[in-house]
Amino acid sequence: MADTAVVRKRVRTAIEQARRDASERRARVAEARKNYETFLESAAIPVFRMFANILKSEGLHFEVMTPADGVRLQSERNRDDAIEMELDTSADPPQPLVTITRTRGSRIVQHDRSIKGSNPLVQLTEEDVIEMLLDELRPWLS
Repeated sequence: MADTAVVRKRVRTAIEQARRDASERRARVAEARKNYETFLESAAIPVFRMFANILKSEGLHFEVMTPADGVRLQSERNRDDAIEMELDTSADPPQPLVTITRTRGSRIVQHDRSIKGSNPLVQLTEEDVIEMLLDELRPWLS
């Protein structure tokens, strides 16, 4: 039979470690939110708007929506066709999550992806957003 004092000490150590881990995670999430806000304002939203303008000039009507803490490029013809970006705080480290929603007849197909693998948020650039949008817009461009 295990000694109660030894088990109690291990449990206390586990509790302390869990509290430290949670505190460190909260700090990482707060830092990621700050970096994401900067990335959103300086890179993602301008690129999404640029794409909407270019697509409109090519006869493909898309508009940009900026819900809290995100950006969405959606079709004006079918509101369910969209590419949306938001911060996924459930990932460690937190990453921008892109959700692509397409309608196929009466079905709605949705999938999620990161912008560029698991690159840290501070390393993402406008070019990464452009590449992601070019990849994901292909089905709507034909």
